[in-house]
Amino acid sequence: KMCGVTQTNWESDEPIKKASQLNFHPHQRYNHYNYVELIIVADYKMVTRNNGNLDEIRTKIYEIVNNVNVICRYLYIRIALVAIEIWSNGDLINVESAANVTLDSFGTWREKDLLKRKSHDNAQLLTAIDFNGLTIGIAYVASMCDPKRSVGVVQDYSLSSFVLAVIMAHEMGHNLGMDHDTGSCSCGGYSCIMSPGMSHQPSKLFSDCSYIQYWVFIMKQKPQCILNEPLRTDIVSPPVCGNELLEMGEECDCGSPRNCRNPCCDATTCKLHPWVECESGECCGQCRFIKAGNVCRPQRSECDIAESCTGQSAQCPTDDFHKNGQPCLSNYGYCYNGNCPIMHHQCYALFGSGAIVAQDGCFKFNDRGDKFFYCRKENVIITPCAQEDVKCGRLFCHTKKSECDFDYSVDPDYGMVDHGTKCEEGKVCNSNRQCVDVTTAY
Repeated sequence: KMCGVTQTNWESDEPIKKASQLNFHPHQRYNHYNYVELIIVADYKMVTRNNGNLDEIRTKIYEIVNNVNVICRYLYIRIALVAIEIWSNGDLINVESAANVTLDSFGTWREKDLLKRKSHDNAQLLTAIDFNGLTIGIAYVASMCDPKRSVGVVQDYSLSSFVLAVIMAHEMGHNLGMDHDTGSCSCGGYSCIMSPGMSHQPSKLFSDCSYIQYWVFIMKQKPQCILNEPLRTDIVSPPVCGNELLEMGEECDCGSPRNCRNPCCDATTCKLHPWVECESGECCGQCRFIKAGNVCRPQRSECDIAESCTGQSAQCPTDDFHKNGQPCLSNYGYCYNGNCPIMHHQCYALFGSGAIVAQDGCFKFNDRGDKFFYCRKENVIITPCAQEDVKCGRLFCHTKKSECDFDYSVDPDYGMVDHGTKCEEGKVCNSNRQCVDVTTAY
């Protein structure tokens, strides 16, 4: 049996680089888990095959997801089942024996219907139809997080939930940037997950090629949807202690007792040990509150105040700073929300170390009120600067290129003088880009 893979416009490196050629240490490939919030849809043929027993279908789906989680754990991916949809009254798309046509229809339906009803990262259609030829699954490659293409279709080809989990993991592997394994790929002597065909003894291991292709996809495509950990209240599958996914009724889940590395968690019960005061936080160390007085948020500028642990909480106290308007940087500026904004630093940020603040005459352009020089821009309405406010509009810097250099973008605030910046002695730019007395500005 085969997988009918559908390519996207994205291509991984060719030829596949060896691990030694990539810019990461083998033991530092993954510094956190990724989470795929999954919806599985069962078509009407699944309902008729199971004689209308929807509980039986749900149980089968739970078993599939549990096995997919076991397979994907080595990629540091957690699969969170956030919904099951069973088409018990008839299919909502035309499920055809042509697998590629069904995949396209399912992707379109997901984008136009399912995504609007329930937030999720990936959807898989579980169908009892017999696809043409030897195909038992199909998916788009490198499509995770795409509204239409983050989908796969899996044929209910076997009575074994593990076999179906291997097929689903294979199709999700495609979504995560993996191609079919070639003869040079290995996972320890077995047929690997991304093998183009299903063997009689399906493996639960991804090959070395798959690991590298997945990492290249993550680095190049940067799929944002899989970065957030799902809320335990969103997970619909029964909790499984030891799957490293925090679910309803669990206080923690650090994997099996053998693999658990969390000293706060009892891996046999997925509960915190009775003596635990905290599990995480800036003021939590070895499951206990850090002693009072230890700095948890250092001072970032002379306008900021360092915060220290209280000894009674795992969280660092609220970020506090000196009063707005207090002089800073030897009276070159005034404090504003914990920082000391001055034009010289802003010129450095825009143009580099050689840039300095331009002469006052350059700032007079801001009274024009055109698309570059203004004080305020709301939608299509442009407000020129009053004469006394010109140093609160567009920032001008003296650079090698020009004595009145400036920068801009589609963002109306980019290249403008920052709020709270000193515009005259005793005056600052307020949020309306007016140069006002510092004693009344805040």
